[in-house]
Amino acid sequence: MGRLSIVVLFTPELARQREFYEKSLGLSAAGDSERWVQFGTRDAALALRAVTPGQAPRIELGFDVPALEAHLKLLKTRGVEPAGDVEDSADCRIARVKDPEGNVVQLVERRKPTASGAWPRLSHAIVNAQMFEACAHFYHDALGCKIAEEREHWIEFDTGGSRLTLHAWRDADGLPLSPDQRVSFALMDDDLDKWADELRERGVRFATTPTEEEIGRMAEVEDADGWFVVLRGPSPEVPLEEALAADYADEEGTRIEQIRRTGETEPGARPGFGSRKLARKKVERVATKGFDVMQRTRETERSGFSPAGSPASRPSYPRTGESPPGAPRGPRPFTPRPEGARPFTPRPEGSRPFTPRPARPQGSDAPRPSGPRPDRPGDASGPRPYPPRPFTPRSGPPRREGGGPRPGERPGGPRAGGPPRGPRPEER
Repeated sequence: MGRLSIVVLFTPELARQREFYEKSLGLSAAGDSERWVQFGTRDAALALRAVTPGQAPRIELGFDVPALEAHLKLLKTRGVEPAGDVEDSADCRIARVKDPEGNVVQLVERRKPTASGAWPRLSHAIVNAQMFEACAHFYHDALGCKIAEEREHWIEFDTGGSRLTLHAWRDADGLPLSPDQRVSFALMDDDLDKWADELRERGVRFATTPTEEEIGRMAEVEDADGWFVVLRGPSPEVPLEEALAADYADEEGTRIEQIRRTGETEPGARPGFGSRKLARKKVERVATKGFDVMQRTRETERSGFSPAGSPASRPSYPRTGESPPGAPRGPRPFTPRPEGARPFTPRPEGSRPFTPRPARPQGSDAPRPSGPRPDRPGDASGPRPYPPRPFTPRSGPPRREGGGPRPGERPGGPRAGGPPRGPRPEER
């Protein structure tokens, strides 16, 4: 499939529509006739074409193809039949096909190239589809449009300077009013707020005032036939992380491939759009958990200062047969007592039973009770007697009264455990 070359508005009131786009929006006509007006927009052309009274207005998207007959044969092999006869004019030949929702798509074989305009840029043609998956197959598999970008509820196809965007009908967050119509288009200016001020001075009423959306700053106005026209500012800059991820994205993981594989294996379980985004989030969560575990392991194994109270600062005393660090500790195994150890001997009957001590009076200055203890047996007659200690006489010469050493004896007496020490050499 070639580039998106033209967006045609079929209108029963050509004069009113021309006045709106020229006088209200400020577009300039690049060519006109009695039943045709083309504006000088950049990248793709915006044109008005009159229909007979009584016919409903509609919008058709035109794509350039190099050889019309060969392309129609290729579409027939893919199950796409042309809608009506081929239209022949002095400038081009046009064949029409319909997508799964009945939107008309023109296949244009031009005899001479069309000159691009200067302002504004026709940046996007938008198809709001209820049968989102079927339309995705049609534009990607049948017409051969390549996917340029995917987001949660839309797919953007690479169709030259102007992009084709397939938007899910069920999501009205990105485009507040244009999902109310099946086909729409966007005009872009580098300074949307300045352009909006000029339109207000001309009396244009905004269906949606300029607001910041996921795809950039945008607003909407309503033309004479009731079409909502999207006015956009420049697209937001792509973060570096997303740009790098896009360079390494696997084309096999695109939304179209997911629809095809899942539909072939299990038609009732097709993933929702954005599954590629959800898969990327899942990979990020797994990587984050692995990084956290690695950090905790490093903190446990490294040596050096650790804050008080942390697991690394507590001393560990390994036991025989203990599990490695980090492993859950099971119950301690039972070790039988070795033979010959003292067995447990129960207390004989009639022994003194345990009697609790009376509570101490409240207060830290209360004196501790002294004297006989009536709560103990034998304390009624006085203190508890102790058995007499046997007397053992001291060996050696009797100690001198007063406890001092004998003349010539070293203080402290003779050395214990040996004969008396003789006089020193100087004493001889």
